[in-house]
Amino acid sequence: MSRIKFLLRQTATIRPWIRSANGEDIYGAEETRKCRLQRRRDLEHTYKNPAGAMDQVVARAKMFCEGEKIPERSIVTVDDAEYIVIECYRAFGFSEDHLEVVLQ
Repeated sequence: MSRIKFLLRQTATIRPWIRSANGEDIYGAEETRKCRLQRRRDLEHTYKNPAGAMDQVVARAKMFCEGEKIPERSIVTVDDAEYIVIECYRAFGFSEDHLEVVLQ
């Protein structure tokens, strides 16, 4: 068993954001993934917003998982708490790559 899989002990339900139409968000089919959620009150994250300007927010959590990238604005539920994806990027560690997902 790889090291990253050993750490993924929680389950996340993901509703991937597809697009907005007529002011409504459209989501794809729900999927579940094994993950590890790290909750912190002081987790600050700086990123580029869709307009290309730097933005800083206080995120509520960071999730680690495997698989395809999760689109921004997707809804993630872990342990009955609902989060919105701010940013998702591929990171390298534990001798294989994984996703780090910043949640608000």
